[in-house]
Amino acid sequence: MPVAGSRAEGRVRIRLDLAYLGTRFEGWQAQETERGGERPRTVQGVLEQALLAVSGVPVRIHGAGRTDAGVHAEGQVAHFDVPEGARRIPLAGLTRALNDRLPEDVRVTEASVAEPGWHARFSASGKVYRYRLRRGLFLPPHAGLVEALARERLDVEAMRLAASALVGRRDFARFRVTGGGVESTVRSLRRLDVTEEGPVLVVTAEADGFLRGMVRRLVGTLREAGRGRFPPPSAYENAGPTAQARGLTLAEVLYPPGAGAR
Repeated sequence: MPVAGSRAEGRVRIRLDLAYLGTRFEGWQAQETERGGERPRTVQGVLEQALLAVSGVPVRIHGAGRTDAGVHAEGQVAHFDVPEGARRIPLAGLTRALNDRLPEDVRVTEASVAEPGWHARFSASGKVYRYRLRRGLFLPPHAGLVEALARERLDVEAMRLAASALVGRRDFARFRVTGGGVESTVRSLRRLDVTEEGPVLVVTAEADGFLRGMVRRLVGTLREAGRGRFPPPSAYENAGPTAQARGLTLAEVLYPPGAGAR
């Protein structure tokens, strides 16, 4: 493993940039509960298995966010502290070494030495998610892996008006799903855009943080507005159903300028 860089308790801290297809994962977080004699397949779990194979010792990895089952990522970020006794591998070879041991649906896109005091989760200033909603009668077999289907007719302008009514700092408790206890449900939704890429509607959400299931509830609300179920300006008072996980991708984790890797 790499042997120079920032130190947490005297150890080197490594940042990993990640991408994965969430279809066959039961979320990010490693789970101890066994089902039928096997632990649930999670992104954190397979990453830690790969790190064990590379380093020769157990390694705990910390993600910037805990994506739910079926949610994908293009820009997930994580870190780990190199433990004592780990094999020495040049930083330049770490990405390849991990990808050689990871399943095809998750990849390390970059490995770098972190700045002192940097933390994948607590140093983040925000996140960007994208939801892809394809209008039509079916999902294509390849692109459709990261899309959800909308067979109904949708008023895109009404969806945009509803989105603008939701932007701002407020209590988003009604837009979360159960679980994931937090101290506060107030969040700053900086951006909620609806754009068109041919038949695909792309909903982009940026906030200082998201509650569990919040983006999917926001998408469900916009979809209800597009169906004419309520006046778009009243979107905050009309939280919609939870959209399918398959259409959601963690696009980017945001950090203050200069924070992160050396």
